Amino acid sequence: MANQMSKSFCFFAILVLVFAVQCIKIDGECTKIMGTCGKADCMPHCIKYARGVVRVLKASCSYFNLCTCTLDRPPPREPTCTIVMGACTNDCNTECCNNKCQKSYPNTGSGACVDAWEQNINLCLCSYNR
Repeated sequence: MANQMSKSFCFFAILVLVFAVQCIKIDGECTKIMGTCGKADCMPHCIKYARGVVRVLKASCSYFNLCTCTLDRPPPREPTCTIVMGACTNDCNTECCNNKCQKSYPNTGSGACVDAWEQNINLCLCSYNR
């Protein structure tokens, strides 16, 4: 019986450890909006921006066709990170945008509604420091 309980305890402990590791937030990640994607691939723009100082984790054009670079940490020359948190609408204006940003990045987040690059969309842009 004691042997069975210790196996169960080990299984439970490993399960909790795996879950805890999955929930750990990577504090160093930083996203940067580089403008519209256009016809070119976004990754070369991100690599050029990183200049070998930081590592590019991924590049994406999926959100409102904006080139978004995800870096392993903020670049030293520009420590503020940016991310789009959706569109600003009548229901979610600058105050709502700022609240969303502060909820995601409580210590340093600041959100504002801005006109998107050549997109004719008013976006909630969140700036934060890592």
